Amino acid sequence: MLATSSEARGGEQLSLRADALLARRSALGDRQAFAELVQRHGAALYRYSVRMLGGAHHAAEDALQEALTKAWLHLPSFRGEASVKTWLFRLVANECLTMRRRRGPTAVDDKVLVSIPADARSEPDTMSLATDLRDALDVALGELPWRQRASWMLREVEGLSYEEIAEILGTSVAVVRGQLHRARANLAFRMEDWR
Repeated sequence: MLATSSEARGGEQLSLRADALLARRSALGDRQAFAELVQRHGAALYRYSVRMLGGAHHAAEDALQEALTKAWLHLPSFRGEASVKTWLFRLVANECLTMRRRRGPTAVDDKVLVSIPADARSEPDTMSLATDLRDALDVALGELPWRQRASWMLREVEGLSYEEIAEILGTSVAVVRGQLHRARANLAFRMEDWR
């Protein structure tokens, strides 16, 4: 049976309340509560940091570790103005941006974006093609300006609302809409050969 939108919103509200409770317990020093928060959101936070750091898994792990350390230390001062999930994404986004600034620009291999031969499209080995497509998307995402990439990742991969993205990136909803529009246009142009 499919859940109605009110049931889905109820489940989302329950999750938000559960996160807030875990955050309060964590702020009081409950390590198990903090571990549950990390378990709930860790995979999404890691996925986001990997993509924001151009696939550098080690750097993404470092950024996530640093963000979670800051979360643990600053939970007592967390005011709850944003959801716990949004706050955690903001910490990770800040760490990724700091790491990116330290590393400087990354060279991009444009060969990945070269068009696919027509005979390769008819091969039954779709797994290889899917991997190539993902690699091309990663390269195209890596070429996007930071805020466009962050907005696109948070919306299209993590499914966050425009309001949550604005909170994470410290900007307005209007700016997020603009960043998403430009990101989608840039990706459509860069991925034209894959259509």
